[in-house]
Amino acid sequence: MAYPDAVLRRGEHVLAHRRPHWRMLLVPAVVPPVAVFLAAFLAALAGSIPTGSTRTAVRLALVLLAVIAIVWLAVLPLVRWRCTHLVVTDRRLLVREGVLSRESVVVPGATITDVRTRRTSVLGAGTLIVSTAGTREPWEFVGLGDVERLASLVEGVADERGGLALAEADDDWGAWPSDDSDDTDGPEALEDGSDDDLVADDDGLEDEDEDDEEPAGEAAPVRRGRWRRRAARTSR
Repeated sequence: MAYPDAVLRRGEHVLAHRRPHWRMLLVPAVVPPVAVFLAAFLAALAGSIPTGSTRTAVRLALVLLAVIAIVWLAVLPLVRWRCTHLVVTDRRLLVREGVLSRESVVVPGATITDVRTRRTSVLGAGTLIVSTAGTREPWEFVGLGDVERLASLVEGVADERGGLALAEADDDWGAWPSDDSDDTDGPEALEDGSDDDLVADDDGLEDEDEDDEEPAGEAAPVRRGRWRRRAARTSR
């Protein structure tokens, strides 16, 4: 069974299946005719070499160099291009690359917190940047065509699976309380009995005011605390 059908889960559907941009095939397409032309041209120049084993050896060397150039610069990049996949399903993002030793990346939609794109070529190729929960550096998938549409699909999967909601929750944890919040909310506004400490401080201030016999109407200032919750972050 071909990729990605072999790795799909029950009920999982493919939204997009892409390979790298076609610009990756420009050099492999140009190399074979150029290599053949240069080999033929140099072989013709080798005709000036006196007849014998030397001329034959030079021509064989030129043919061998042309074959090596075609295999290294044209065939291998084409095979590598064919073996590179980026798949967006309704649950996750799948990436696989490699010819002999294959590497796979699986990014569940529930962990995707941000999706961005970056244009890297005038031919339409771009980079898909995916940030995930629990990692400091985002994933970057370079050399993709129609990267804006891919980003829209990935963002839709992340939104449906709750990844973007997770990012918004992290932002809310790090937000400052509103100035319009009610200061008399009681225990919900403070943590672990800190409201009792403030009440005790107010009583102490009132006692000091009575002892010092300060003029009436001048209230002692009361410090109001602010608390900022920080979400615990893990890295892997």
